[in-house]
Amino acid sequence: SIELYSDPHEKMMMQTAAVVESEFYGDLNRIEEVVEFAARMGYKKLGLAFCVGLQEEAAKIADYLSDFFDIEAVCCKVCGIPKSDMGAPTSDRVGPVSCNPIEQARMLEEKNTDLNLVVGLCVGHDALFIKHSHTYVVPLAVKDRVLGHNPLAAVYCSAVNKRMKKRAESRESKKDS
Repeated sequence: SIELYSDPHEKMMMQTAAVVESEFYGDLNRIEEVVEFAARMGYKKLGLAFCVGLQEEAAKIADYLSDFFDIEAVCCKVCGIPKSDMGAPTSDRVGPVSCNPIEQARMLEEKNTDLNLVVGLCVGHDALFIKHSHTYVVPLAVKDRVLGHNPLAAVYCSAVNKRMKKRAESRESKKDS
């Protein structure tokens, strides 16, 4: 209900989001929507928390956004933690150093960003970053190594959907045994 939006900044965010949606529905991509929203909110400095695997994409995003805002970008491997120190497995596929999403959030807080954007952080790491961010967070792109960072393809593509159902059935049968 409307009582949930008694904080003036949050009410302004809701109003601004509604205006951007109304004015540009179906015309702007998500990056352009972020520019419109953040500019109308009066934000000057945006944080960009990104995955090392998407560093080229993050650089292009930062380059575009820097025409409108000051950008502070922090890679996931900043102050990386050895996975062995966390009791996590390592493999040739993923390497020995873990990401550090809480440190990413801390570093962007030090830079006093107005709004933080997430680009491709791992599942779980994104949740930690969002929880520890000092300000609001907009997911700009989510990681999906299988589907070209487009997880909704699993919903729209029947072949992927069938494979997911088979894996789910297999998981269920293992759980029952």
